[in-house]
Amino acid sequence: MKLFAQHGAQCGQKIDEGIDRKIIDGVVYSPRDISYKNLATELKKLKDSQPEIERLIDPQFYACFAATGAESRLGFLGKDDYIDYFKPRTRRELEREASVIEVLRDSLCFQKKLEVSAHIAPNILIPRSLDSIEAVIAKNFIRNASEEHAKLKTKRRLLVTLAIARDALIDKQELTEFLNEITVLDNPPTGFYLLIGATSSEVRGEICNADTLSAWMLLNHALKINGFETVNGYSDIFTPLLGATGADAGCTGWFSNLRTFSMGRFGPSNGGRLPIPRYLSKRLLNRITFSELDALRTRFPQVLNELNTDELYDTNAGSEPKRNQEVFQSWEAIKNLNGEFVKGNVRDSLIALSGALDKAGETYSAISRVGYALDTKSGDDHLAPISEAVRLFACAAEIKLTA
Repeated sequence: MKLFAQHGAQCGQKIDEGIDRKIIDGVVYSPRDISYKNLATELKKLKDSQPEIERLIDPQFYACFAATGAESRLGFLGKDDYIDYFKPRTRRELEREASVIEVLRDSLCFQKKLEVSAHIAPNILIPRSLDSIEAVIAKNFIRNASEEHAKLKTKRRLLVTLAIARDALIDKQELTEFLNEITVLDNPPTGFYLLIGATSSEVRGEICNADTLSAWMLLNHALKINGFETVNGYSDIFTPLLGATGADAGCTGWFSNLRTFSMGRFGPSNGGRLPIPRYLSKRLLNRITFSELDALRTRFPQVLNELNTDELYDTNAGSEPKRNQEVFQSWEAIKNLNGEFVKGNVRDSLIALSGALDKAGETYSAISRVGYALDTKSGDDHLAPISEAVRLFACAAEIKLTA
């Protein structure tokens, strides 16, 4: 399974170094955070120097409704750089299939001019229900994408954006019916760029929820068994979980808004302060603060990953990494977890994942027994939802995990 960098603001040299360290396999660029000129330069440089690295652009067309707001934060996306395909749209406009086709044509023609390795077709976000006007519009994007892509006469693959808010995943019957419709197409794309949306990138429980995670897993599994490639945007620590069910790639970045997909990224800014640097522990399947790592690493050495990027958390500095290097540790840990959990078949992958969840629980219990209190985000409240998600998915996919 591949791991891609989810590009965003303050990129600096992070992506170049991640590629040099061989801990990311590609990049999904964000037009909101890079000018057209710099994007074209970056893509060409990558193609010439590292042709095996995937180079993708998320069109971010789902922000078209937010673009009508006076306080929207569209960055370069709202400037002339991307006017060839992006402008404010209303739902009423997109209810006309002709408008959908126009957006597809403009976006795909725009990408054809750039050195991408595959095209990502645009789409809108389905906010509340898979049986809604927005879902009908989204299906029109999916159904018409391949025909417009064929007109480009290119050998590049086509992935179609499928963006669904977590609230729209709750009704399992609607999800099943929706999947049945998009997996039986006369002219299918190569695959899908999947986005599962929360109301805010800071609301951890919205995505780390058994129903949400099991539905996300089922999406990947159903698409995979129907022959589609799946790239999961903003999947972060859940990347190995999705890989266990058949996903081809996941993505994550260096800020919380590059680890959880939310339309809040395009809305008014709430300000805030810089977060405390963290360490992604494979054993805990979670990030802990650098000070917690410093306190635990001697007594509980199993919280360390024993990977190259551990050196970035120097004990002589109180285990505090440089801010621009924290992401390398996250990328390496997730990539390594992919290797451990993504086996030859789904059943074996889920069994490996379940074993890791048990070990995580044991380690958390041992830490608790010595009286060490972890930060709320560092605690074990993610383990039960993930375990239940595995059970729900196995039930839905009719996979027996016990002998």
